[in-house]
Amino acid sequence: MSGATSRRKGQKAEQAVAKMLRAWGWAARTSRSVQGVQGGADLITDCPLSIEVKDHQRFELAAWLEQAVRQAGPGRPGVVFAKKRGKGNPEDWYAVMRVADLLELVRQVR
Repeated sequence: MSGATSRRKGQKAEQAVAKMLRAWGWAARTSRSVQGVQGGADLITDCPLSIEVKDHQRFELAAWLEQAVRQAGPGRPGVVFAKKRGKGNPEDWYAVMRVADLLELVRQVR
């Protein structure tokens, strides 16, 4: 797959996640639509997560999660939304985060 095709696929996945977050009541836009270039987290959102969106055939969860955590700001856990093959709706995709971050979020809502 060419670099341009891969970028388009990634942009489409980011746009789908942003649309889903807006449907759930969060403000969300792709960082590309705001900045014109990719840098930092894939989405700019008021959701309390730093979201990295991935649409790849092969999963590289450890590297992706490391990237999400590195890009997350203080108090914003990094999470990877990874597209599940055959599923266009991001609500059916996978979300991957560190257990400590998940437990902290659960503790906050408890």
